Amino acid sequence: MGVGAIAYTSFLEADTVATGMTEAHHATEQAILRSGLPYTILRHPFYSDAFIPRISGGELTGSTGGRGLNTAFRSDLAEAAANVLTGEGHLGQAYDFTGPLWSHPEVAEALGVSYREVPDTAPGPMSWLNAQVRAGALERQTPDLEQVLGRPAERMASRVLAQRTVGLL
Repeated sequence: MGVGAIAYTSFLEADTVATGMTEAHHATEQAILRSGLPYTILRHPFYSDAFIPRISGGELTGSTGGRGLNTAFRSDLAEAAANVLTGEGHLGQAYDFTGPLWSHPEVAEALGVSYREVPDTAPGPMSWLNAQVRAGALERQTPDLEQVLGRPAERMASRVLAQRTVGLL
């Protein structure tokens, strides 16, 4: 008995950047590559589930400069992982999963509410993340997620509209 193959869930850009959030993933990816074992690497973006915009007082506010986010829903990422683990042709591959690019103004428009940019007063990590979004660092797009899913990934506006319909927003 032994290890037949490694499937590793990593983070976007861990193949090229070894600082901050990607440092441990970068080291792990390098160790996997050096191991000589068959592998598949699934690089995830931030999870959309943690970024679902909230409406307050009839408007959506944000501190992202209206820039895009390439987040993906965990349900899509889980389905993609299942496809990779049960499908053929994935060994030796590394996938950079990105969801459909979305922005706070786009979601506000889909909901029929106004959008207002507000000063960034988010605590700690959210302030850093908002700055990354404003700088365009989360706008990278690849076709990998939709190719592995075999269908379009869920869009943020669709999820928010569905939640609003069932009274969750």
